[in-house]
Amino acid sequence: MTRRLLPLLVLPLLLPPAVFAQSSSERYAAECRALVGPLPAFSCADGVPVPVTVEGQPVTDPVPQMTCDRPGLLDNGPGSDGQCVPGSRILNLSTDSMQVSVMCRQKVIRPPDSLQFDELDVIAHNPATGATCWFHATGSREAPVEGAAVPSPTEAVDDGFWHAPETTAAAGCGTCHDNDPFMYSPFVGQVWQAVPVAPFGRYFHAGGEFGFDQWPTETFDLRDNTCLGCHRIGMAETCSNLTRLMTGRSPPPGADARALAWPLSHAMPPGAGLTPESWQAIHGASVADVLSCCADPDQQACRKTPLPRALPAGSAP
Repeated sequence: MTRRLLPLLVLPLLLPPAVFAQSSSERYAAECRALVGPLPAFSCADGVPVPVTVEGQPVTDPVPQMTCDRPGLLDNGPGSDGQCVPGSRILNLSTDSMQVSVMCRQKVIRPPDSLQFDELDVIAHNPATGATCWFHATGSREAPVEGAAVPSPTEAVDDGFWHAPETTAAAGCGTCHDNDPFMYSPFVGQVWQAVPVAPFGRYFHAGGEFGFDQWPTETFDLRDNTCLGCHRIGMAETCSNLTRLMTGRSPPPGADARALAWPLSHAMPPGAGLTPESWQAIHGASVADVLSCCADPDQQACRKTPLPRALPAGSAP
């Protein structure tokens, strides 16, 4: 018996509905436009260069794996030229309704005026509700990311420039940014005036369907703790590394002798102008309490509280 073929025009109707659905990048971009706002195209040329200094002097002839006064705390990874690579830039794209920070990151040594980068990172935050979106693009030494004319993360989707949201979620940005969207470090702190801040504001991650909701959402609520006078204490990267790196307990990779000596060895609180003895008297016990809670978060004194989200509809801001 001869098999009867379906007419060609009927075949598309037999394909699964997902074929015709929006891509994950389109869905995430639409969610971020609604929760935070549309993001513009930009150029890394408009960013503020982050200085790299040795003994207080700008580096003019960088070499791989050199040490410096304020090395970047985020690991540049294997194959990079270390933690003291010049040329990174920070760009503030904030408006009246959203806070947006862009890092154009150099991980290998390139000419000082190069607009080719190894990574672009965008944090887009709505301070009224706490909604936060993350976008990143990565390159390599041989195939860097072009930073001269960067397409909008919320408009230019599926063009291959920005990673899909699943990839960004897996990168774990919010695990490091466990206190708030914009985290201080000695490296970034050199251009802190170009970074928006929200140390106690509402904060949650959009894109739950892509895995962003797996990032940590609790902080410690410690009584009479001087650290909490300036920012929250997250239970992920703040506990695993940052508390020690910022208070002289652990030397950051890439640190030179100046970075290991007072006062640069104790980056928190920034610009305090204290003597070592005064710092210890004011902050020593608070840091010890934080480290104790990080080691054993179930102690009664280590009360955990969720990061605040948007207020219910109709509530006063």
